[in-house]
Order: sequence, then C-alpha cells, then structure tokens
Amino acid sequence: MDRSFFVIGGSVLGVLLLLFFPIYLEMDALYDMNGRKLAFAVKVYKFLRIVGGYMATYRGGLAIHVSPRKAILLPYSDMENERKRISIMRTFRLKSLDITAETGAEYLLYVSLAQAIFRIYFLSQGGKKEKLSNNLWLREGDVLRISLNFVIRFNLFILLRNLFKSVKEKIQVLCQTKIKKSTT
Repeated sequence: MDRSFFVIGGSVLGVLLLLFFPIYLEMDALYDMNGRKLAFAVKVYKFLRIVGGYMATYRGGLAIHVSPRKAILLPYSDMENERKRISIMRTFRLKSLDITAETGAEYLLYVSLAQAIFRIYFLSQGGKKEKLSNNLWLREGDVLRISLNFVIRFNLFILLRNLFKSVKEKIQVLCQTKIKKSTT
C-alpha cells in the first residue's frame, strides 16, 4: 500500500511539475540588409540549443536553412495560413529584450521608430525597465544591421489551455456552418 501510494503521488507531483514549471526560451537574431539574411538561434534555459540557422529569400518565398544540407521552404502564399494557426501572443510572456541597431542615416528614422514601438510594447506587457536595452549606432553608408536578443517564459499548462481553446473555437465554427447548411 505504501509503495503504490508513493508511486502514484510521485507521478502526480511529476505531472504537476511539468505542467506548471516555467520554461524559458532565449532567441538571438541578427538581420543584415546587405547580406539579405536573418541568422537566428533558439535555446532553452540559455544553454540547450533547439534550432538555429538562417533565413534567406528565394523567388517564391522564404528559405529557412537549419543545417548545411537541410532547408525548409515557406512560400509566400502559405504564410497567411501559418500565421492564423494559433494565437501565440497570449501564451508567451516577454521577460527581457535587447535590441541593437546599426544603421546609416537613410534608415535612422524608421529604426528609431521601430525601437520606440518595441519599447512601448515591452513596458505595456509588464516588462521591467531594467530588462530592456535599446542601442542605436549610426554608421556611414547604406548599412542596416539589427541584433535582437529576447527571453520568453511560458509553461505547458498555459500552452495546452490556449491550444484547447483554439480547437474548441474551430469546432464551434465548423458546427455552426454545418447547422446553417442543414437548415437552408
């Protein structure tokens, strides 16, 4: 009796820990306009790399290179469907944001406006001022390089809850359209 209680209690505690323990993802990205590439790396808890590589454009869309021999092609026509899949913004909480932009005078206004928008968004979402860093370097010539580092936090419970809500809404819409078709 004592051993089975210990196994069941340990299993329940393990599941609860997996559901509610916060997971931290860190993303580093570097965009170079002259090279027309966006390099990125995604890590869990700052040390376990999940995916990394670079994105470049091709004639019909984006090519995401995740290894020297493997690229994922994402046509422009499929991007709208991918965006609508699931609402991600409510699932993740932005914990820190570091933006460094290196630009020429031609893009100075746009880059400073974008940094102000990111700053406002971060602070409006409850971010701490100490966890925000914006740097703007003015260079001579036609240069635009943007370096981005941010950390997001989530847990599996929130992720599963939002996934369940999304599936439930799709089922409701599907049922409503079937009811409308059957009554007409």
